[in-house]
Amino acid sequence: MKIKTLTFGIFAALLLTACGNKANESETEAKTTNSDQWQEIKPQNIDVNAVKLFANDWMLLSAGKDTSMNMMTIAWGALGELWGKPIVTVYVSTDRYTYKFLEDNEYFTVTAFPEQFRDKLQYIGSVSGRDEDKVKGSGLTPEFTKLGNPIYKEANLAIECKKIYAEQLKKELMTLEQRQWYDEKKLGVHMMYIGEIVNVWKK
Repeated sequence: MKIKTLTFGIFAALLLTACGNKANESETEAKTTNSDQWQEIKPQNIDVNAVKLFANDWMLLSAGKDTSMNMMTIAWGALGELWGKPIVTVYVSTDRYTYKFLEDNEYFTVTAFPEQFRDKLQYIGSVSGRDEDKVKGSGLTPEFTKLGNPIYKEANLAIECKKIYAEQLKKELMTLEQRQWYDEKKLGVHMMYIGEIVNVWKK
């Protein structure tokens, strides 16, 4: 009789433990599948039309740390591969305030946003960080990766890159049309930054 009672007690304890573990697993799953949470993906799984992403939807280019950072809206850029590495290429005029941050930091990020935030990207693209706090003015909420680089709570795609190449475009190698473009804009010739993709997150 004692043996039967002991056996039943062990079985009941195991059953309760299993149910408890299952409940904990459910709580963990609920937290990790929350729509506000970032999900890490591989660069090869970035499922976007890169031309549309940059040229039509725009992206936010950011560099710096929580104590000093800046961002700018960009429509020039590319996704691809170079030297066997997944890369993002961005272009920043030497006249832009963000240029200094790209030069001074080892990493940069590009983030994409749902259409409802387009007005914020327009604002960021129309003012300079030299004149005002664009982060505060935009109303966006910066978050920082484990490497300390800025992404944004409101974004739905974030790509973190490590600079592996930088060079200023050369006017003498451009066609007449491109040289005239810079003359008309009276804009500093762009620096090209190629970044190895080290992390990608999506919502």
